[in-house]
Amino acid sequence: MSNTSLKTTVEWQEWRDINWLKVERQVFKLQERIYRASESRDFVAFRKPQKTLLKSWYAKLLAVRGVIQDNQSEKILSSEKLFALAETLDITGKVKSRRGTIEDYALQILVKMVLEPEWEAIFEPSCYGFMPGRSPQDAVEAIFGFVKLEPKYVLEADIAKSSEGINYQLLLERLGTYPTLRRKIKAWLKAGVMDGEGLFPTEEQMTRGGVISSFLANVALHGMEEQIKEYAEIFDFQSVESGYEISRVDRSEYLGLVRYGSSLAIAHKDIDVVQKCLVKVGEWLSEMGLELKPSGTRIVHTLYGYGGEKPGFDFLGFNIRQYEVGKNQSKLGFKTEVKPSDQSMKSHYRQIAEVIDRHKSAPQVALIRRLNPIIRDWVNYYSAVVSKKAFRDLDYLVYQKLWRWARRRHSKKNNDWVSQKYWHSGENRKEFSCSDRDGSRVKLLKYTEVPIVRQENVNKDWFYQNVGTRPALSRRGGSG
Repeated sequence: MSNTSLKTTVEWQEWRDINWLKVERQVFKLQERIYRASESRDFVAFRKPQKTLLKSWYAKLLAVRGVIQDNQSEKILSSEKLFALAETLDITGKVKSRRGTIEDYALQILVKMVLEPEWEAIFEPSCYGFMPGRSPQDAVEAIFGFVKLEPKYVLEADIAKSSEGINYQLLLERLGTYPTLRRKIKAWLKAGVMDGEGLFPTEEQMTRGGVISSFLANVALHGMEEQIKEYAEIFDFQSVESGYEISRVDRSEYLGLVRYGSSLAIAHKDIDVVQKCLVKVGEWLSEMGLELKPSGTRIVHTLYGYGGEKPGFDFLGFNIRQYEVGKNQSKLGFKTEVKPSDQSMKSHYRQIAEVIDRHKSAPQVALIRRLNPIIRDWVNYYSAVVSKKAFRDLDYLVYQKLWRWARRRHSKKNNDWVSQKYWHSGENRKEFSCSDRDGSRVKLLKYTEVPIVRQENVNKDWFYQNVGTRPALSRRGGSG
């Protein structure tokens, strides 16, 4: 057993006794060194802490913690086995199977811990998905910033693997890491770590071991923004609308690009720029063995209908659209709104309705406890946009569904009796509530109870500036 391992084993005899704040702080200090050195492109300076972190006992503990939390193995494995698992994490070992093992998944978390700070420092501003400290809301806020002052055409697209598959050789060249890590990642690629149907893993795939694939997918797409903006500056564009050449400033500075995972949006006021960007993006992606999915690619306008499409577009469950208003309401003559998409509302209500239907004979308290987390997650996701009407509509729809649920249970009782049994006076209104076994009150969360607060702009450096205040390290690294 190594000195570091021996020291730590003596320090913590049981897994539950580990001081995770101390562990995270020590790991974070190395990650911060990697991040800062990468920012200044000092390769020598960030390779040394990377190699140190890869061998760090604390980092290995965190890696094991990440995989057992996601696979709910903590209650099954003893402290002895968990510490032993951390001991086995060795980057030079072979990949044991295509399906992967807990050891292999933990090793992927460890490698991601090592490489992610290097790449976080250089990832393009347009990249938001599967990154520490960034969220879908940040991506949507960036799009809002591009279009709020001027109506624009928007290329909305989904990135997918081509029939030939990802060019792993080019991906490894772009990753550019040192030989030991390169060999391990190459082995994972051969073992099928990125063989899922989509370019980025689903939530289910993440919990089953698709740990490193989201990071590698972001690396594969790195450079697209720079390439598109360089192309916009050098190509001779002539506006279809005016017939005049579009200046370099207009082409590049007013070109907005946002990518969250495989979802892409490119915005510009001139349709010709957007159409040429569509072609260029396709060419750039093809080198990596990727493409724009035809069924998920279209060009729209934020204010007017275009090409048979309605104004506005959906992105990550949000609808972004502009509406004409009088000059007394806005000097621009229009307003830009971001709100929950109709599809998201329908999907969410369908989920709520299915839960209620599955609880036809269940106690009211069980139904409330099943519904509240679903409602809370959805409301929090949309609490920074124009959601007042959507929240009000969903409150009404859920009430109607619950009323039918209650009436079905007591078909021979009158409406007043049913209402008094399941709905009780709250602060200002009736609440779907009941008493728990201990006498405490349990009530259904109303959508309109959650305040709507504007999203703050994301700070790219936040994650690596706030040790002690940032969320605990996880393998997802802020997937949002």
